Amino acid sequence: MSRTKTLSSDFYHSSSVFNQETESIFKNEWLWVGRSDQLTTSGSYITTDLINYPIIVVRDNSSNLKAFHNVCRHRAAKVISNKEGVCKHMICPYHGWKYDLNGKLMDTPKFYANDDFEKDRHSLFEISVAERFGLIFINLNKESKSLDKWFGGFEKIVSNYFTDNLILHNELRFDVHANWKTYVDNYQEGYHIPLVHPQLNRDVVWQEYKLENMNEYSVHSVPDRANSNQPGSFGWHFPNFIFNIYGRGIVFQRIEPLKPKWCRVVYNLFRPSDVDAEDFENKEGKYQLEVSLEDQKLIPEIQQNLQAGIYNEGPLSKKYETGVAYFHDLYLTKLNLENKK
Repeated sequence: MSRTKTLSSDFYHSSSVFNQETESIFKNEWLWVGRSDQLTTSGSYITTDLINYPIIVVRDNSSNLKAFHNVCRHRAAKVISNKEGVCKHMICPYHGWKYDLNGKLMDTPKFYANDDFEKDRHSLFEISVAERFGLIFINLNKESKSLDKWFGGFEKIVSNYFTDNLILHNELRFDVHANWKTYVDNYQEGYHIPLVHPQLNRDVVWQEYKLENMNEYSVHSVPDRANSNQPGSFGWHFPNFIFNIYGRGIVFQRIEPLKPKWCRVVYNLFRPSDVDAEDFENKEGKYQLEVSLEDQKLIPEIQQNLQAGIYNEGPLSKKYETGVAYFHDLYLTKLNLENKK
């Protein structure tokens, strides 16, 4: 472990740092934005906002996924306002400009274009999109590495637990008064388990919590105690993609940056199709919710102290906080700030 101290506190609340993260990290990494089961037919779509960029993801007539900036090429209105639905074409509600499912401009009703207007040069701005584990990922950088290369060995690790018979159980969303890194820091160590997560502490031997950090991801392992049927495996891929295994299902999690002092935590819980929904909810579902709420009580308090001007940085345990150190080193590398390591 090369790093022995945390990032300085200004990284957790500075607007200029947040803007730099947007440009250097979140515009260049693959980001999970939705699920494949939301787009099962031609013309089905979802819209979302990602680091203040409105996004459309749609299934075209050949059943391929397409993603675009949700920005009309005429006067920058949102082409689609609904969160999800099905359409034959995408028609901007401002002036009626019409696009096909591949983003090509089809019609500009009553526009009376100037002589230099070229319809073929006014298609929607396309975004890289790919599917994996029943999830949809996008990348705002068209020149980025493929999703396969981005995942690397992490894909094989998740594949050990993800099976074709998994179905969505539910989705949980929480807006948290904390910087996204404050939440990732908490995820990247098990040192806090005995005091913050009493039920989890009864299920695992936290003193033997281990992390393996490599190739922009971390794999967590902790032995379970006798008679425990909940703990499993955990993993994080830079910057904000997480999987958790509790009992019989799998939980995918993302930590979305909203503002310098706000993030959104999204969980999608998947259960085997032959497991009763009520049974799963009473066990794995409640377990995941409990762990999440325990973190959400603590993390905003940490955020408040990080921005209070008293604390600047703290020491890291060479045994239990190697995941935090790895995250911070990787983060600074992405921002081209290696000199601050």
